[in-house]
Amino acid sequence: MTTPAPLRLPPGLSRSLRVPIWVLLIMIVASASVGSAVAWGVARDKGAPAVIPGTVTGVNSDGTAIGFTADGGDRDGEGLALVADIPWTDAAGEDHGGVRPSCLAPGSFGQRVELGILEFSNNHGPSKVVVWVHCLA
Repeated sequence: MTTPAPLRLPPGLSRSLRVPIWVLLIMIVASASVGSAVAWGVARDKGAPAVIPGTVTGVNSDGTAIGFTADGGDRDGEGLALVADIPWTDAAGEDHGGVRPSCLAPGSFGQRVELGILEFSNNHGPSKVVVWVHCLA
């Protein structure tokens, strides 16, 4: 059996790849731009909650969701989920944690509150969740 002849490249060509420095710089800038855009897209929904004053229009039977109308808002009784054992502040300004807010007793309504509402996107679209409560009365 004979060994095949070595492959000969035409004059001016070699097996090594040479890329001009300007092409490398463009590739680095493009990669950084794409990375920044991806990081912004992932992180844009992660932010500080908005503090919104309003009135509770109802609390469900297990205290995990409320109806809420923001002051000056156009959505009467918007449904919001409550994070379990959220931090809250009572009317006297005392901070609490580890227990449900006293002003959001199951079945109650009409309470004046300030809510820390965090908006985020999931597979089902935009959502809102209450992450902090300030009982005003």
